[in-house]
Amino acid sequence: MKKVPNFGRRNRQRGVAAVEFALVLPLFLTLVLGAIDWGWFFFIDQIVTNAAREGARAGTLLAPPPVSSNGQAEDAAEAASNLYLTNVHLSATGVVASSTGSAITVTITYPVGSLTGFLKPVMPASAVATAVMRWQ
Repeated sequence: MKKVPNFGRRNRQRGVAAVEFALVLPLFLTLVLGAIDWGWFFFIDQIVTNAAREGARAGTLLAPPPVSSNGQAEDAAEAASNLYLTNVHLSATGVVASSTGSAITVTITYPVGSLTGFLKPVMPASAVATAVMRWQ
């Protein structure tokens, strides 16, 4: 007796692979697009942190308040932060510098959001960094 090949079994296996792919695809896309979004957020967060540090450092390079006015140190801090953001091709927005008698504070709030739009409800809307440096 001659055996006839079973072509139906092989076709069913192809269908199973397609179903498995359809079940795994949403999880895979969530992981990949989530990694892209969070990577972008942390990249921007580090740039904003560095810009705040540069601004605070620039503000403390001036003499302390008895010699120079608080406004000069704040202006220098804001200008340095804005220049840093501009040099890395980000818009210079949300930079606020303030000073007390012994320290200067630079706070930057930069809107980030979601790069891919896939995790928009979960992503923070903005990256916020604050740097405080004392006059020596």
